[in-house]
Amino acid sequence: WLGHLAGVGATSAMKAVGSWNTGGAFAAVGNNGFSYNDNYKGKRSSDGIEKWKEKLVGIMQSAPKMGEAAFRSTWEMTRPMIVFGSDTVSKKERKERKEAWMHAARICIIGLVTYKTLLRSRFASISPSSYTARGSFARIGIPAPPNFNYATSSQRKTIEQIGKWWGCHTCGSRMLFSNIANKGVPKFHGDHIPPVSVAKQMNERWVRRKLGWKVSQKFYPQCRNCSNKQGGLLSKAISAGHRNLHSVGGGEESYFHGRRMRIGHMAGGLVAVLSVGNVESRDDIGENGEVRIAEASRARVLYYQEGARDFATSIGQRVENFLRSFR
Repeated sequence: WLGHLAGVGATSAMKAVGSWNTGGAFAAVGNNGFSYNDNYKGKRSSDGIEKWKEKLVGIMQSAPKMGEAAFRSTWEMTRPMIVFGSDTVSKKERKERKEAWMHAARICIIGLVTYKTLLRSRFASISPSSYTARGSFARIGIPAPPNFNYATSSQRKTIEQIGKWWGCHTCGSRMLFSNIANKGVPKFHGDHIPPVSVAKQMNERWVRRKLGWKVSQKFYPQCRNCSNKQGGLLSKAISAGHRNLHSVGGGEESYFHGRRMRIGHMAGGLVAVLSVGNVESRDDIGENGEVRIAEASRARVLYYQEGARDFATSIGQRVENFLRSFR
């Protein structure tokens, strides 16, 4: 939802002043330089530095107008959602409120679909990484042998390649500036998930012993720092006789990665691109321009909903016709 509002605000701001080279705070003059639209007409500069100074001044001059347009459009998008009460609210306002909340629900669904399908991210990756479970940065794992053996040489090479691409599954580090590989030491270890001591404890539970269920493990790349941290936590917990080793690496001991960018963080930007309406003309800004932008955005999102509904209907009809062919 925040990404959607950012897209609406950015669209309003850019449309309020036009593009940077045409119709905005400054415009291109021929091929030789730029001149200001208002107070600096007729002035040209062939010097590249002067051009950028003019651009910077133009941006600064346009900033209040851009900010005002962005605020008006985002307020218009959220205003009907905060209309409450039953006595003073008109029928028109109740209809606007319903449409606004439905639009917000559609945006949230688009965000979830974008996060899960387009960006292939997990909801668990939002939370801090536990040292005794699959980390927030885990993408690809290799099946581990059932006898708790270490990774083979070929598996270690594969784990090293996965680590170079996706980083440590716990902290996300790709060890780009580490020179340990030059010393013949791999940058990433093949981390058993769940760890061996955790898997053994889980296998000893009476339900698994009675049913013969064994915990399956995978190898994930893990950097040396996280591996040492994991080993220290488990050693301390085993010495203390901890009865639930799986929870040892979580909670306060988990790795906080809130400042590290991940591909899932692009979901808001993609939602902004997908949900901004087709406002192609500066005529759509101006008086009541923020209303038109909000309406265009709602119309685009509603178009996605209708397209998804038509697609689901066509799939259902195909399945129904396929089943009828066997009757």
